[in-house]
Amino acid sequence: MPWKWGKRDINILMLAIVYRGIAIPIVWTLLNKRGNSDTKERIALIQRFISIFGKDHIVNVFADREFIGEKWFTWLIENDISFCIRVKKTLL
Repeated sequence: MPWKWGKRDINILMLAIVYRGIAIPIVWTLLNKRGNSDTKERIALIQRFISIFGKDHIVNVFADREFIGEKWFTWLIENDISFCIRVKKTLL
């Protein structure tokens, strides 16, 4: 079920740190659309984090199953960012 405020879609792409099992939002962006984020939006959010805190503060990127795609994975690998993405069982 999509989030809405009146007729406006509410879609937040968020990057958080995990501390003692709790996710604390650090940077986010409002997506002016329904549905999943794309690779360009994800990269922009991580680059914003890096510009503020530095890449050395990224230990691992954990993401849900909609955060997939060859270009996305390639960018993470090329930028030496460790990641763990939950995928559908049927994808394996």
